Amino acid sequence: MFFLKENSQICFDVIVVLGAAVWKGGRPSPTLRRRVLHAVALMRQDKADCLIVTGGLGKYPPTEGKVMKNLAINEGIPQNKIVAEEKGTSTFKSAIECIKIMRKHNWLNAIIVSDPYHLFRSVFVFRCFGINAVGSGAQGGRETTPLWKWWYYHLREFIAFPWYTVLVLTTKLLRGRL
Repeated sequence: MFFLKENSQICFDVIVVLGAAVWKGGRPSPTLRRRVLHAVALMRQDKADCLIVTGGLGKYPPTEGKVMKNLAINEGIPQNKIVAEEKGTSTFKSAIECIKIMRKHNWLNAIIVSDPYHLFRSVFVFRCFGINAVGSGAQGGRETTPLWKWWYYHLREFIAFPWYTVLVLTTKLLRGRL
């Protein structure tokens, strides 16, 4: 199972929400908002008890992790159920930081939330480092994104996957187990 089945009764240790842009004034981008709201909906369905929201500082402060944590709290998720990872500035770096957090909490499995086009590469990284991960895509991005940009995102994923394979291999060779 690579993607979370909608009617799945399996409960996971944690939901990891991958970051997206924070706009000027600390406003969440529509992508960031969709991802958080999707993760909140999964928590309300009892798919997991905790969230890891991830993402460092981009073009505008505060960090993606901080903005996502505030969004989740505003949606009724208790603060003690949210861990904010605020160091990662790429999918790979965020995944590595989240894996460290997961190991610290003895969390072995996760639902990875992102946009559907981004999930294959994201879940791949978590699985390569021993996390039983499945993806769950936040819907609605295609409807609000220009077609040319949507194609760009898919092309970027196609190019990024071989690069991430190299990153995983070199990280494992140089660092061993995280």
